[in-house]
Amino acid sequence: MLDKRLYPGWGRLTEALRTNRPTTWDPAVRSSAFDGEDPMMLALFWEAMHSVSTMTARKLGEALDFGHFRRLLDIGGGSGAYDIELCKQYGALRATVFDLPHVAAIAAGKIAEAGLTDRIETAGGNFFEELPGGHDLHLLSMILHDWDEAKNRALLRRSFGALPSGGAVVISELLVNDEKTGPAPAALMSLNMLIETEGRNYTQAEYSAWLEEAGFRHIETVWFEAPGANGAVIGRKP
Repeated sequence: MLDKRLYPGWGRLTEALRTNRPTTWDPAVRSSAFDGEDPMMLALFWEAMHSVSTMTARKLGEALDFGHFRRLLDIGGGSGAYDIELCKQYGALRATVFDLPHVAAIAAGKIAEAGLTDRIETAGGNFFEELPGGHDLHLLSMILHDWDEAKNRALLRRSFGALPSGGAVVISELLVNDEKTGPAPAALMSLNMLIETEGRNYTQAEYSAWLEEAGFRHIETVWFEAPGANGAVIGRKP
């Protein structure tokens, strides 16, 4: 993944900084990094994300108690790595991977390999248009850093509307500190988002403000160390 996709994009980092546009794809031609991408490159991307997410999900499951929840909706859940690991850690938890239809098909294969088809299901759709109901926990892992502030705020409002009273949303990311001076892994990932997406890595203060604006309360941040995240910001629906 690093060699085939990211290294060429990072080679044009100066261009990305000057234009504030991604370098691994052309926004003038495609609507996103995932639109019209070569199938082999997409397969490589999802294998890489599955590896990073598996390790990160284990640390998230240790840092945050998921035992109070029964049904998890993994928004933009990709290959289902988080769902597989969290369901392994929490025996009563059931999950749904919600992503674009062709990605949900990849997740279904990974779930079958893990022997968890009885507890994890997949659903295809666009999270900017709809979110399935019937879940008391929403997970947004390495999702919001793909998008700009307006789209993130809209997605959090949609999450609030789909959750029941007492439900919660978890944002798991490499969080930039509130002074925006680091830490280095989060800052470097933010540069990676510059060459890959329309987003960046945000601060816990930014996420907390957006959650409160959407209606969430009792907002807190739990810190941990993992390849794909250093913390999780949690908001609860009254």
